[in-house]
Amino acid sequence: MRLTRNRTSMTLVFLALLAGCAAPAEPDPAEDTAEESQSLECDRECIQAMVNRHLSLMGEIGDEAPYERSLRELRAIGPAVVPAAVTAYRTWSQSAPPDPEEPARPGEMRWRATHLLGALGFREAIASLGAIAGSSLPEPGADEQLFGDEVRIRLRAIAGLEKLGATAELRAIHARGDLLRTPAAASLHALGIDVGVRFVDMRTALAEDVADTTDANPNAGRPPQPDTPGSREFRVTPRNDTPAIDR
Repeated sequence: MRLTRNRTSMTLVFLALLAGCAAPAEPDPAEDTAEESQSLECDRECIQAMVNRHLSLMGEIGDEAPYERSLRELRAIGPAVVPAAVTAYRTWSQSAPPDPEEPARPGEMRWRATHLLGALGFREAIASLGAIAGSSLPEPGADEQLFGDEVRIRLRAIAGLEKLGATAELRAIHARGDLLRTPAAASLHALGIDVGVRFVDMRTALAEDVADTTDANPNAGRPPQPDTPGSREFRVTPRNDTPAIDR
């Protein structure tokens, strides 16, 4: 009996040891996330493909989870993503004709690439964002849609510079004194730099508005209105000497 008992105990111990050897090892925390593994395994072409996929995700409306996950993965790769985003920006030339098979027109895709440069959070993108914001705008009368796209792209570049705290580049844009002067001033103000910007509170702006009775206008000659323009009690005195127009 004692021998049988000893053999049984040894068998149980042997089985336990086998179970311990067969048990899977705990995964390495650094390799358990897609972000960390991407940073180790993604080469240049892989990074470019990830950037292109991210730009296409930016046009999808609805579930934000794939977009947020893609952005986390790109951030985990590091500053090597910046050149890929710049390449994507350059690929979408503003003079390229629209392609119905592409996800969006070239101006929209360049806006997305500019947005990504700021959203990544890497200071290596400051030079590219500064160059985008500092590039010349096309003539507004040539193509209204193109001009609108180009303005949006430069405004997004300024927003990216603000996110990265690029005060020197924002000061240079503000000093240039063109169409982007005011957006640059607003970004500098957000970063705590006063460049003489006065923000208007729309809740009180109308109440502070006062009519100038000396201003020349088509209704000159009528008595000044006693009420403040913009208030709920503001009334306009109708004129009786205006000729009617037959239609």
